[in-house]
Amino acid sequence: MQLHDTRTPANRPIDHVDLGLGVEPTLDRRLIGYASGRRILELGCGGGHAAVGLALRGARVTAIDDDVSQITAGRELAIRHETTVEFHQTHLADLAFLTADQIDLALSVTTLSFVEDLDRVVRQVHRVIKPGGHLLISIPHPAALCADKKDPALTIRPWNGNRPVGGRYIHNIESIVSSMCRAKFVVDTVLERHVDDNPLPSTLLTRARKP
Repeated sequence: MQLHDTRTPANRPIDHVDLGLGVEPTLDRRLIGYASGRRILELGCGGGHAAVGLALRGARVTAIDDDVSQITAGRELAIRHETTVEFHQTHLADLAFLTADQIDLALSVTTLSFVEDLDRVVRQVHRVIKPGGHLLISIPHPAALCADKKDPALTIRPWNGNRPVGGRYIHNIESIVSSMCRAKFVVDTVLERHVDDNPLPSTLLTRARKP
């Protein structure tokens, strides 16, 4: 199965946040809501398309990635669109440069599937999010990772496996919701999205609120 990738080079939209394969563009406004005046943190910004798009909608965006080439691409994209994004090259869990309770929304598309210790990242994000703020995670659905590439209806790897598949860790619904709850988030949305007639879901989206 094809997997979503935010890495540069990539032809991603900036008029909406591309939340993954099979995810309708209108879901951006439903899950993220208005952007103007809000402080948004993107975890794993890739080429910066989501960060730049949100900045153009009036958000104050901080975007992080551990790959210097992605940070460079993001900065160049922001310059081309004449907008400002605060980019940092750092690990997704290294958020010490942010003070507590200042972020309205933290967003991650695809990137957390490359992180083994999801709990560590979610704990750090909880610290920096304001009460009432949200964390939105979109990752390749475990069904997409565990399916046979030639026959997507056939599962060839266990959903609860610990070994990464093509560099991506299998975070199923149970593990994501549990991680959020352990960090004292309140989960309010879980969605699965399909691509066309594919029998298996391609994208898993989970949103949680900090009380």
